[in-house]
Amino acid sequence: MSHKRKSNRRKKRSVKPRLLILCEGETERNYFLAMREDVDFKSKMAATNIDIATAKNSTPEQVVKEALKRETAAKQENNEYQKIWLVFDHDNHTHRKKAYEDANRADFEVAFSSICFENWYLLHFVKTARTFTEASKLISELKKHYPNYQKAEQNDFANLKEDLDKAMNNADWQRKQINDIGQHITDNNPWTDVDKLITYLREL
Repeated sequence: MSHKRKSNRRKKRSVKPRLLILCEGETERNYFLAMREDVDFKSKMAATNIDIATAKNSTPEQVVKEALKRETAAKQENNEYQKIWLVFDHDNHTHRKKAYEDANRADFEVAFSSICFENWYLLHFVKTARTFTEASKLISELKKHYPNYQKAEQNDFANLKEDLDKAMNNADWQRKQINDIGQHITDNNPWTDVDKLITYLREL
């Protein structure tokens, strides 16, 4: 009898759904790693097996190529990803549009920022539709509000968490300021839809 009960328990045991967040750089990876370990998110995100990684080569097209390889390997291991998110930036990358389209064709989700991921950080402080042509200029602006900011050197999620909902609202507002109908998303500046990935993680 006890053996049967154990057998039934084994049958009912479910495997955690698997998620991949593949990032262009360490800044993004560190942010989502910190979110996963945060006291308010840890138990919720623990329900999913979340792989958070930095791509070996930090260009959008290489991020997509690596995601495709990881997807194939996961299928071969019979341990498929339920969802794959890619996190990459405008950052004046020449082939960002093709990378975005390739990601869409592969049914990957993309959290895209322009000109760089720090636009997401800036929106924790201000509602702005200001355009930046280079990442260094946006980071200089961010430091006016976040003086100790050093790229990939601190726990940005914890430091900015208090204003997360403000950033979510500001990101939504910022996207609505884009008036170039028909323009490809990777040409929008400013832009971030990192909040959509945050929403996805909140709703796991």
